[in-house]
Amino acid sequence: MMPPETIPDPTSRPRVRGFAARAGLEQAWAWIDARSPARGIETVAPWEAVGRHAGSDVAAGSDLPPADRVAADGFAVRAADTVGASDYNPIPLGLSGPLLPVSAGDAVPPGTDAMAAAEHTRSDFGMIELVASVAEGEGIERRGDDVGAGTIVLAAGRRVRPSDAALLAALGIDTVAVVRRPVVRIVPVGRDVGDGNDLDSPMLAALVERDGGIADRRPADRRPTVPDGLAALRGVLAEPGADLILLAGGSGLGETDRSAEALASAGSLDIHGIALRPADSLALGMAGGTPVVVLPGSPARCFAGYEAVAGRAVRRMAGGNAGFPFPQATLVTARKIVSPGGWSDFCRVRLTGEGGVEPIGSGGLASLSSVARADGFVLVPADREGYPAGSAVAVHLFDPGAGT
Repeated sequence: MMPPETIPDPTSRPRVRGFAARAGLEQAWAWIDARSPARGIETVAPWEAVGRHAGSDVAAGSDLPPADRVAADGFAVRAADTVGASDYNPIPLGLSGPLLPVSAGDAVPPGTDAMAAAEHTRSDFGMIELVASVAEGEGIERRGDDVGAGTIVLAAGRRVRPSDAALLAALGIDTVAVVRRPVVRIVPVGRDVGDGNDLDSPMLAALVERDGGIADRRPADRRPTVPDGLAALRGVLAEPGADLILLAGGSGLGETDRSAEALASAGSLDIHGIALRPADSLALGMAGGTPVVVLPGSPARCFAGYEAVAGRAVRRMAGGNAGFPFPQATLVTARKIVSPGGWSDFCRVRLTGEGGVEPIGSGGLASLSSVARADGFVLVPADREGYPAGSAVAVHLFDPGAGT
């Protein structure tokens, strides 16, 4: 049976009402999309823009190359003087004028119109001889051959690559507009995280940085571990300076789980409990105008909740695509994937070879080793009860080289 569409009353105490109804994964995505527009634009140097998303189109202000230039190492010649050159009829260079050795990037010497590659010459008794004819313009890059002035060299929204930065620098472009990286405050919640057991926040920091955000995970001496107390949690939620807040832990209904209750009292608890295995206790709300995602404290469940929901907010705020940041491959199930139906399922899978995959453990029981051993995941939609063996499924691969 599909989960009901009604979101629970956010004014009721979460631990009292329990998960009376769970939002669907699509509802959670819609909530995220409505509250995570791209951040503002800032200007940085081309090399500092690598990995960021361009905030506007960038056009070349000049031609590249700016003038005719030699494209490879060799000798500058007049093409007409090379006609008929071969191994059997070598033509000496430098008889009708000075020998003109050139390197890639040099200006084309006056009076020449081609470049004879070094491999098409030989040295015989101190004489350089050409053993192949060259056509006019051969080995020469003309002005604007690479990029013409006015050409869009970086489109708005594109994630800037090192090659893009190099091209911008070659064109003399000193600055580029990029989307500001969102600041994501990461707060571990729980009584034991101060004993060196905090696995969630370093993992989340790495994921946030991967998705284009700035992880605000302050050293322990500057931010003491937040306990489960409502007052401490409300204080963290009220602190300004973040574009997104991730509370890791305290999302459930136990006696010490106070994160959802703190969010309700500090702002709004809009969704608590989603039909997603294994991150079903995830919560969403607002505090002081800042979106907040409450993730389960178990590292494996925390990971699934971030990848399925919270990461979407970071990527959108950074100016990127909301979808999963993984290559996707269509592979065949070597064993049945079991899912309850009515729930989305973040099913970890591993490759079996020859285009096959198999599930690792149960979707509802998430161990950290199952995440570490997984090559990717299959997101089973709520309207399916898994996939029988031999089914073609879309697999999101953690390693870009996997499955190829």
